[in-house]
Amino acid sequence: MNNYRLLVFPALALCFAATAQELPRTDTLPPAIKEDVRSGQKTLSERILKISDISAMATPTGEADFVKFVQTLPGVASGSDGSSSYYVRGGNMGGNVQTLDGVPIYGTSHLVGLTSAYPPEVVSVAEFQVGGFSSEEGNLSSSHIKLRSKDGSFDTFSAKGDVSNFLLGGYVSTPLIENRLSLNAAVRVSPAGLEYKAIKGLMDPEAVSIKDADAAIYDLYAKLKYRVDANRSLSLTAFHSLDKYNFLMDSGSEDKMTWNNAILIAQYDAPWRKKGGTLGVTASFNHYGNSQGMIKQMDKTSNDLLIRSLLDETMLHACVNTMAGEKWKAQYGLKVRAARFNPGSARVLKSTGLFPKTSSPLVKNVHWNVTGTLHGQLERGSTERSMLRLAGRLNYNNASGFAPEASVLLRIRFFKYLGLEATGDYLSQFYHTLEGIPLGWSLDMIVPPSKRFRPEQTRQAYAGLYSDAGNHHFSAGAYYKEMSNLVYFSDATKLFDSAIAGWEENIEVGTGTSRGLEFLYEKTSGLATWRFAYTWSKTDRLFPNLNKGEIFPAKYDREHIFNASASARVLSRERLNVSIATLFTYQSGHWETVTAGSWWDDNFITGLVEQKFYTSLNNYRMPPYIRWDISALLEFPGRKHPQTLNIGVYNVLNRHNPFALSYDPDNDQWKQISLLPIMPSVKYSISF
Repeated sequence: MNNYRLLVFPALALCFAATAQELPRTDTLPPAIKEDVRSGQKTLSERILKISDISAMATPTGEADFVKFVQTLPGVASGSDGSSSYYVRGGNMGGNVQTLDGVPIYGTSHLVGLTSAYPPEVVSVAEFQVGGFSSEEGNLSSSHIKLRSKDGSFDTFSAKGDVSNFLLGGYVSTPLIENRLSLNAAVRVSPAGLEYKAIKGLMDPEAVSIKDADAAIYDLYAKLKYRVDANRSLSLTAFHSLDKYNFLMDSGSEDKMTWNNAILIAQYDAPWRKKGGTLGVTASFNHYGNSQGMIKQMDKTSNDLLIRSLLDETMLHACVNTMAGEKWKAQYGLKVRAARFNPGSARVLKSTGLFPKTSSPLVKNVHWNVTGTLHGQLERGSTERSMLRLAGRLNYNNASGFAPEASVLLRIRFFKYLGLEATGDYLSQFYHTLEGIPLGWSLDMIVPPSKRFRPEQTRQAYAGLYSDAGNHHFSAGAYYKEMSNLVYFSDATKLFDSAIAGWEENIEVGTGTSRGLEFLYEKTSGLATWRFAYTWSKTDRLFPNLNKGEIFPAKYDREHIFNASASARVLSRERLNVSIATLFTYQSGHWETVTAGSWWDDNFITGLVEQKFYTSLNNYRMPPYIRWDISALLEFPGRKHPQTLNIGVYNVLNRHNPFALSYDPDNDQWKQISLLPIMPSVKYSISF
């Protein structure tokens, strides 16, 4: 059996999507198948993400990544190897939302999912929440990564530059008007396209099926903040990111992928009446677009199409935080979202290249959607003591009518070191994500709710014990989750063959359930920290028109997930600090659908045609996912320009972790596709 890896470092990220379905693969199947919130928070429902913990991880690109850290927490199953996809307590990937200052980032990944689209240096506080959601959150069904941006400095100038084998970055924080107006800005550009061209001649053409490739990958961020007076401020934030790929395959086909964000946020913060109350007003515009193009012969038909999905969303949100009496904190507000969806629009391609021309006007599929939300909550107590939070939202959507939501979070500390946590949520999400069309990458088609595609709804509950003893934290609990109005793209291969913008015909609507046990132990602070997280879960789906109307496992129903991580300071000197970190993960394999056999159909038009026979959907569990990462951080303080060097090795064991299956009719074998080999990364940073 031949065994080839997908990529040649360091240009490997550029090649993933185009080669995954056409490379020689290792046959690994058994023979039978061939037939600023609360600092230090460490609860399972909501958690502050520390920059120091995230920076210590080894990642495929060497970049600090909030999503990669979240993938190691209880209740979270990761998707394909090295990607930014994650599934929380049995929900779909599209049920997770990431926001920057309250505005969703729909295209969250760079480098085909290897890292996030936003630089971690622009984030001041990050929180991950999976239950007991606060009232200003909403339009989600699984989880929320809540990012708050940094302000620029009002009195001193600082800058930072870094270089890695995947990204080149620069950051600046400076006063423009001392004590009045500040700027915080960042830019990152990937040299992956140039690197690929530089080393293309060294690649073995038998091992890599790309004839040529090109890419444009970058992100830009800037925030201006103006202090009106000591208590009032105005800010304006802009963010833009782009991922654009073009692959020319040796088979003669050409594949194109693009996704991009353009976000503009204006915020006003001021005191609200008495008792330390605050008023926050946010106005934003959010553009997200993705596309997939293909120039390829399929079933004797030329397919020269560019399929696009566009979303333009304008939001206005006013929120008040104040006291209600002596002991209750209150929050209430109004949020209005007006969204213009244009999913499944299409053009006919005219020329090749990274920025192709088109030979037909854009066929549009526009849907306008407006959602108004009144929200409010009461909260008493604190994370360190007993706490109760009651939150509610009343939504009105022009396509689906009224939809109430409610969340509750309760913490009772029985003793000094022991407490109980319980959450309950009834959630509605006013958009659907058709995930991974048609190749399973970050090319999700976002569609609005309608009379046929009702808003997704989630009903979930969690209860567990937690204990804090000094630097040691332990929690153990169980959850149960029911989901309705889930969407399923039944046959993604028909996207290019179907009528232009006719994607609705392949959508099925169904339900899902998930139940699980979650455990977490971690020791924080000091010279060494470590964390152990385990999840047992069972997640099912039921679609009346699929699988004979019978229940089948969700694709990323990983029964057992175990993550162990540790970091330690091994050297501390005036001019040199050295820290090491490691992560080991074991996850049960995800599910794939394989044929049980075939039969021959004979008719007078087509003659003999082989028909595949499937026993059920997702009828084979892939081999387990096992990975070990290590990294070392060298810090050079005490200099005029402090520097850091981060060296990491992703997938130290060089294990062929499963991504998907492919059937080889010549050898009558199912073969496993593996993506990421052992991947070293180096990142150098210097501060000014």
